[in-house]
Amino acid sequence: MRLLVRNPRFRRLLLGDAVSSFGDSALFLSLAIWAKDLTGSAAAAGIVFLCITAPGLVSPLYGHLVDRVRRKPLLMAMYAAMAVIVPALLLVRTAGDIWIIYAVALAYGVLFSTPAYGGLLKDLLPSADAAAARSMLITVREGLRVLSPAAGAWIYLTFGGGTLAVVDAITFVVALLVLASIDVVESAPEPARAGDGFWNAVTAGFRYLRDVPLLLRLSVAFAAFLAGAGLLDTATFAAIEGLGRPAAFFGVVTAVQGAGSVLGGLLSGRLIARLAETRTTAVGYAVMALGVGLCLVEAVPVYLLGTALLGAGLPLLRVALGTAQQLYVPARLQGRVGAAIGMVSDLTQTLSIALGAAVVGLLDYRVMLGAVALAALLCCLVVLVRPAPTPAIVPSIADTPQPVG
Repeated sequence: MRLLVRNPRFRRLLLGDAVSSFGDSALFLSLAIWAKDLTGSAAAAGIVFLCITAPGLVSPLYGHLVDRVRRKPLLMAMYAAMAVIVPALLLVRTAGDIWIIYAVALAYGVLFSTPAYGGLLKDLLPSADAAAARSMLITVREGLRVLSPAAGAWIYLTFGGGTLAVVDAITFVVALLVLASIDVVESAPEPARAGDGFWNAVTAGFRYLRDVPLLLRLSVAFAAFLAGAGLLDTATFAAIEGLGRPAAFFGVVTAVQGAGSVLGGLLSGRLIARLAETRTTAVGYAVMALGVGLCLVEAVPVYLLGTALLGAGLPLLRVALGTAQQLYVPARLQGRVGAAIGMVSDLTQTLSIALGAAVVGLLDYRVMLGAVALAALLCCLVVLVRPAPTPAIVPSIADTPQPVG
């Protein structure tokens, strides 16, 4: 909270991110519902999520762009583009207009896969504030993920998709105006170097991860955990059935997990200040392993406690990894390193979700949950046993005092 008090620029950045995140989360689920309502096809709803995730497969290209331009104008341009694109949903009337929903979802996918935000944070905040800032951002986003999908679904069901599109467009305009009001001195964009081939430049983020053991270990462990964690999405419904509860109980599970995520987000900054990134990550994996283990108990209170712990552990991993990226990566590699981490993590999680959907009818859900708990424990050991040395902090341009306003 002290960061919010003493840094008005971060207050505005957090406000803009909160408004934009609310609109995004409110629209996502409703786009899939809309597609299903228009076509009567669950596959059509699935394609919406595919459109959102597919652009992440080429995120290193976006990372290359982010490191070659100024991040604030790029983000402002993307918010402006989304404010224009989203109202196209007002034209959706029949199943023949489904392509408009897909186009908007694809635009969202590009926006979320473009890692400009991390680079802007590096330039905006002193290194000492990295953990606190990441903690606040994750806390607000996780809190909104609990509330905004329900709000979006209500707006869609009550007033229609067109109204929801207008509301979402307004959130982009607000985020754009808030971002425009922030005075930030940016690091100089990386120039093109003679003899530095395009492929070599695009993949620089992967090579940097390889050469920094702490970042490599945290990133590989996170991707490995997500490779198993996708089983949770499918196993949850089977577990709810095992508890003798209707499918609608999933809403309660989601709310409890979201509350745990908010708590984890609030605690993450303090833990990193005391334990640093490696041990905070280990705590996160241990908490998640315990949470998944409790979900094996066929008693509703115990299951919900496990769900809350599961929610609390994930922000610890995300904040620790994000803080390490912000501290130990140069400003003009932030885009490509962030893209490399995001691409591998998203790919492993997507494959895991697909695997979970394929084996749910073949494996007992308790076997699936046990596999996730084991994966979390193994990742905990990977980051703790012979821990990687902490690299030197790469100074931020904001470590030199700048005018605040």
